[in-house]
Amino acid sequence: MTLEDQYVDALLREIDARGPRGDIETLYLGGGTPSRTSLQHLARIASRFDPATEFTLEANPEDITRDAIAVWREMGVDRLSIGVQSFHDAELREIGRIHDANAARDAVKLAVDSGMRTNLDLILGLPRQSIESFRASLDEAIALGAGHLSLYMLDLDEKTPLQVQVARGRTTLPEEDDVARLYVEAVERLGNAGLAQYEISNFARVGQESQHNLRYWRREPYLGFGIGAHSFVDERRFANTRDIHRYIADPTHAEDFTESLSDDEKRHELLFLRLRQTSGIHYDRLVELCGQEAVEWTERGLREGWLRRSDSRVGFTPAGFLLSNDYISQLF
Repeated sequence: MTLEDQYVDALLREIDARGPRGDIETLYLGGGTPSRTSLQHLARIASRFDPATEFTLEANPEDITRDAIAVWREMGVDRLSIGVQSFHDAELREIGRIHDANAARDAVKLAVDSGMRTNLDLILGLPRQSIESFRASLDEAIALGAGHLSLYMLDLDEKTPLQVQVARGRTTLPEEDDVARLYVEAVERLGNAGLAQYEISNFARVGQESQHNLRYWRREPYLGFGIGAHSFVDERRFANTRDIHRYIADPTHAEDFTESLSDDEKRHELLFLRLRQTSGIHYDRLVELCGQEAVEWTERGLREGWLRRSDSRVGFTPAGFLLSNDYISQLF
């Protein structure tokens, strides 16, 4: 048996042992590159679930073909999340992507034309990305007609190849002020194109918001299966090991992280998750959670322009989202 065969067998054992017994609202196959998994293995995994509202598959552009889409649809997949990142070959090479810009265009077109709900990812702040090149990528993303777009800021993790290249001066990143300006500009342009912002990094046409991701941001329970998978059940967070051999040996006892949040930690988390959404938080609830500090914080944010208030709710402006962690930390 190949390592993939062993892993999928272990994954199915975990699902059968601790999987949900009631209705499943959403299913998301991601956390890596599930589109590279054999169609036979994907079918075996999908057969264990019957999601009621949304079945999402993460896919690389080079894996998307008409035949693959047809098979995925037969499995029940009704939403594709495509890691485009950029429509410029030079920028894709800088981050080590296998696909080129043409492959990304073709993949998104195939997905959209198939009628599959389609999300594409873009990254802002890529090495050697210019103001003009980002605007061009955004233009293409809008023109392709996807119903959902995720726009992420580049995050340089420690000791990754890209972080090392930047640290050694072998590649350069855009100026932070330019990145901030482009983010605010993108929010406006996407909104004008019918892709309304509903979370700090996510934009969707009406009815095409990611129901699965909304579960995370609303602090609703979810189960994760496989190596490194996280779960949240009964106010407890836990995660599986990232050691594939340990997982394969005993997938039903592979948990290597768990925490039960204190009341104060729950309060902090609730604020962070509510305020990362454009719907924000009810002002009375904010005051209930943070007392007089919330009153002063809200007044300061409205005065300085990083908060907005709509009816009884408070939320960040696009510019406020850029420093939202810093602003939220002022409440504690």
